[in-house]
Amino acid sequence: GDTVFFHPLIIHGSGANKTNGFRRAISCHYANDDVCRYHYEKTTSQEETDREVTEMLREKLDKLGVEFDPATIDYSYVWRLRSRAVNGTKANL
Repeated sequence: GDTVFFHPLIIHGSGANKTNGFRRAISCHYANDDVCRYHYEKTTSQEETDREVTEMLREKLDKLGVEFDPATIDYSYVWRLRSRAVNGTKANL
């Protein structure tokens, strides 16, 4: 298969999928842990995503019997949980 990388500010796309199959995609983000910090700012465009992601986490924690505290768990907290150190030690992210 092919691998194509795009700069995040470039508008890109492809034609309609006219096959019986489906396209597979993966979204990867790299952030250097030494210089990056989470900065979460609630805006109108992020509110729905924030609500959906934190609700999914709340449901998973409920199944595990873990108490969910909405005052301390937000969208940036979820991404801190999901992030993985690729090399070295995890510090800020």
